[in-house]
Amino acid sequence: MKRSTLADRYCSIARSSSELTDAWSFVIIRELFLANMRFDGLQAQTGMSPRSLTLRLADLAEAGIIKRVAYQQSPARYEYRLTSKGKELWPVVIALKQWGDKWNGPWNDDHPPLTLHHKDHGHELELGFICKVCGEPVDAHSTEGTMSPAMTAEREQLASDYQQAIRNKRQGVS
Repeated sequence: MKRSTLADRYCSIARSSSELTDAWSFVIIRELFLANMRFDGLQAQTGMSPRSLTLRLADLAEAGIIKRVAYQQSPARYEYRLTSKGKELWPVVIALKQWGDKWNGPWNDDHPPLTLHHKDHGHELELGFICKVCGEPVDAHSTEGTMSPAMTAEREQLASDYQQAIRNKRQGVS
């Protein structure tokens, strides 16, 4: 499936996935959260080729996740900053970090590569989901989703189209 197809789906997850393009996007966003905002620094820390980095930065800018800002006029030099939309990816990036800490070790010194501390309190920070209404912790087992009528209709149409494609293939119709 093409990214452009995902962008047209009636699903927040599909549309978000189309904007974040690939794993490199998360690595670039990580670097921006670590205040590494210049092209050379991004290239050094990601190991990406200049062309690949340029393309990913352009994709993220087009999606409104980052913006290019001049920090020097002559010669022209730019840095990349997270927009408000990009900054709201922080919990997503931290959730990915925590998942990676747990499932992608072991780490050389038995510590994850990066720890976060609550600035004003000093203790190590761990992201969790808390219901804003009742204050209780929530996870996949304590929640249930309700699809909107538009999402339900789209899913039914996709299933129908898939079944028709299978029937056509069996009958030799293209």
